Amino acid sequence: MTQISSEVLSVRSLLRKGCFAVPWHQRYYDWTTEQVTELFFDLKEAFDEGRASYFLGSIMLVNGDSEREWEINDGQQRLITLSLLFAAFRRKFSRRRAIDAGREILCRSMLFDRPESTDTNLDDTTREVPRIQPPRHDRSRFTQIIRGHDIGTNGKLTSAWKEIDRFVGAMEQRITRKFFEFLIEKVEIGILYVPKTEDANAVFEALNGRGKQLDDVDLIRNHLYSYFTNPADSQRRTTVHEQLENVLATTRSASRSQEYFRCFFQCKYGYLQKKRFYRDARVKIRGPARRRDGGDYVYDLVRELSDSRMVELFRTITSPNPSQELIDAFCAASSTGRNKRNLPVFLRELRNYKVAHPLIFALLRRYLEADRESRKGVSRAVHRCLHDLCSFVIRISFCEAKFEPSRLEPHFANCAKKITGGTSISSITIIKDIEECDDLMIMNDQRFISRLIDVRMTDSRRAKRLLFGVNARYEREVRALDYEGCTVEHILPQSPEYWPHWKGFALAGPDLRDWVSRIGNLTLLGDSDNYGRRRFNKNFGSKKQVFEASPISITRKISSFDDWTPDVIDERSAVIAKDAARVWSFSSSSKNSNDK
Repeated sequence: MTQISSEVLSVRSLLRKGCFAVPWHQRYYDWTTEQVTELFFDLKEAFDEGRASYFLGSIMLVNGDSEREWEINDGQQRLITLSLLFAAFRRKFSRRRAIDAGREILCRSMLFDRPESTDTNLDDTTREVPRIQPPRHDRSRFTQIIRGHDIGTNGKLTSAWKEIDRFVGAMEQRITRKFFEFLIEKVEIGILYVPKTEDANAVFEALNGRGKQLDDVDLIRNHLYSYFTNPADSQRRTTVHEQLENVLATTRSASRSQEYFRCFFQCKYGYLQKKRFYRDARVKIRGPARRRDGGDYVYDLVRELSDSRMVELFRTITSPNPSQELIDAFCAASSTGRNKRNLPVFLRELRNYKVAHPLIFALLRRYLEADRESRKGVSRAVHRCLHDLCSFVIRISFCEAKFEPSRLEPHFANCAKKITGGTSISSITIIKDIEECDDLMIMNDQRFISRLIDVRMTDSRRAKRLLFGVNARYEREVRALDYEGCTVEHILPQSPEYWPHWKGFALAGPDLRDWVSRIGNLTLLGDSDNYGRRRFNKNFGSKKQVFEASPISITRKISSFDDWTPDVIDERSAVIAKDAARVWSFSSSSKNSNDK
């Protein structure tokens, strides 16, 4: 029969139970100031409404070496935050010790393992044992705070403390006393007691794997730690913990950490459903872990995952400010630095398409891991694959009203696994893989051109990408135009108030919205283009003068037309579509020949 039990206690009764330590495998203090503020607002709201109680949720405690020692297996963020709140109360009560000495002593008993009794020496806490022992990374700062000392300015614990100190400091002393009493007596916490004989990790997963979904990264980390429960593994488990914490600190946010973990694991194991990421990843890890020593396998896996080159590579793929060192080295090795379609262009165009990130990661990882003798050949093969990937994704984005990555993701992830798994350099190609998911048949130039001519481009980001890419064909210099420094311009204006003045559309009817969004009616304007908006839109003649002087080739070409009409838009749409097929082309494909 299981010995797991539970009860609900007030905060005061809970902390009377002894001392609480956060086990080595738990994350460092990770609450943002927004989460801290949200908790206080909820507590203050319950207090202001005069509620008889306020339930703060449940925590899980594991028996320690004695009856008064506990491990916090779940709930450290709340308990540490409450302790910081008691530290702020203690400082405030110490300012009016004659009236609030009893409350200060009570705060002290919440912070240190001592009885709730009168104390003649309220200033000396150096020998007292804190009730809560945070993870090693946060321990020194936390201890300094509850002992009443000043601390530095960096870290989430420090930010939380400053927010708490401001919150308590802003209260009137009378309200502070009442709020403190409400906190220790009427705020309740559910406690699940788990004996040491039970698998606390399994209980944690059972509690948090149902209902509200927890962060997959936390669950994966918890599973990885389960391979190091033997006391002999203490050094390795500490290393694993620190390596994973470094990854989380480098990626900086929970969402970015999840993206990195999923990208890395898909490159290693193939497609993992986003909704089942943790469960799928756990199954994939267990397979090879069972075939060899599980601790050895997971230790090597974490070392690979936490490799600073891999984390930096992911940041380069996803950040608007990629690593220039990596880009320069790759362009030099592949001799593509002066190409109009090179790595910086690919990264810019694919950055917002997360479905492509595992493939980009796998390809560039092959380059990073290549030895000096093979790096030149690998970099050229990787450049070719990135070109094909970019062409495929961008063609789809132009032709689909809404980009749907779900049908592409399994193909891309499994292809990433194949590339990561050591495919020989002569076999690095993704053409066959992307052909398998070419449902729109856009790898065929004629079909792509036909579809693009009929597109109504209402998304300015896609329109800018199309026009910027096509314009690059006309420019002599690779960096002739700054992508961020140009905007999309509708030649026939979007506003109906101008339409009566555009005589070339007199026979097209009163509603010209269909013509406005065609790709032939779009162009680019740069920072140096000089125009007054109202006069500029008056008629084609007004715009033609500005276009003729524009430094942007695709815009300057428009000045060759005598008038702007539906026929001209159709003609220009066909030209842009054909140029787009040349820009976003493929290295080779059985589907890429023109229809006969």
